[in-house]
Amino acid sequence: MIFMTSFYRTVKNSAHQGLGIRLTHTIISFFAFTAFLLSSCSDDPTNIGIELLPEEDFISIVSTDTISIKAYTMYDESSVTTNSSELTAGGIRDIYFGTTTCEFVTQLRLITPWNDYVYTVDSIFFRFLASGIDGDTTGVHYLRLYETGTLLRDTVEYYSNQNPDTIKFLGEYLLPTLKADSSYSIRLENWVAEYLLRDTSMFLPATKFYTEYFKGLYVGLRSETDPVLISMTAADSPLALTIHFHDTSDAKYTYSFVATERAVNYNLYDHDFTTADPDKQIKHVNDLVTDTLVYLQSLSGAYTRLDLPSLADFKSKERIAVNEARLYVPAFLVGETYVDSLMPPRIWLRYRDSSGKLVPVPDLVHDPGFLDGTYYKLKDYYIFNIPTFIQEYLEGEIDNPSVEMYYPSTFERNAIFRANGNNTTVRLEFSYSIY
Repeated sequence: MIFMTSFYRTVKNSAHQGLGIRLTHTIISFFAFTAFLLSSCSDDPTNIGIELLPEEDFISIVSTDTISIKAYTMYDESSVTTNSSELTAGGIRDIYFGTTTCEFVTQLRLITPWNDYVYTVDSIFFRFLASGIDGDTTGVHYLRLYETGTLLRDTVEYYSNQNPDTIKFLGEYLLPTLKADSSYSIRLENWVAEYLLRDTSMFLPATKFYTEYFKGLYVGLRSETDPVLISMTAADSPLALTIHFHDTSDAKYTYSFVATERAVNYNLYDHDFTTADPDKQIKHVNDLVTDTLVYLQSLSGAYTRLDLPSLADFKSKERIAVNEARLYVPAFLVGETYVDSLMPPRIWLRYRDSSGKLVPVPDLVHDPGFLDGTYYKLKDYYIFNIPTFIQEYLEGEIDNPSVEMYYPSTFERNAIFRANGNNTTVRLEFSYSIY
């Protein structure tokens, strides 16, 4: 209104100066322009200037839930298990997966200097903390110990099927009834202590002990009943051979050879699928046959591969921004073992890069919580958020639209999933924008 009044005053003053008809035209033009502006204000304000934007700058929101997924059961006989956080010994039997046998190899280190004792050995014990127990805990099981002859190097990768070079059998010893989160001391024969102390000059420097004198300890179990599987934590645990002795004055001492955080270790796994129940055993492994069930096994056993070949169709679309990408994997629940209360609480995803190396999906690397991978009991499925993986595939940073489900630790339960045409099957809900 102030602007209108000012404009009127300007026009009035100019008329007295004899501008005449020209001012009349000016006034008419002004009010015509004002009317145009007022009429424009009645339209959607978001459209102002829209005709000035190039067509390619507009964003089209598109959603789809029709991405096809092919699921397979796979198995690598050889997998890297170097410096595992959990060392496992024993076995487990499953009507679907068959029999798994576990052993491990570890270095023993000196943590205290050896004094020049004149000693008499009293006893020697194999000490360990059972951080996990599965199978027949009350059955008849024997601990088996060996000395290995191959130097373990921290610059070398060791594999699940890499059997050690054993040079001396250190005995077989009956285990007590086992319970998780309990410590045990298994008494060995005294000659094992005498053998370890046969040349204490090899204890200086300390590296001599595990590089030249006693290169590694190989641990396994033998069961006369149904097998049991024991998980032992190598780091911050009393996994050791401990000798008790006394000197000439009857003073008592202990000396330990310990598997420390710095020690090199690896797990050995053998999976025999043929020992499963014939009606329930895995029918297709590594043959890329799409079965209605796929399998995920602990201890570097069978794993599930999920191929998303239909994503290749979206690479032809220019400038796609992935909004959401959720992978739903339904569990197969049956019997007493595969029930929702016993499902693994979380599963992880990885993929293989252009060199074949196993790599966690970028969504896990950026934010483990965002990836999710937890089990939703009410729906009987696992959910994974993988928009970054999908985006990087569409942009050519990832070669193949394929992921693998796996466990990050060595001691987890097995799982079975519905797939490939099952009534409830694996699916990808995928939404994106084209801009």
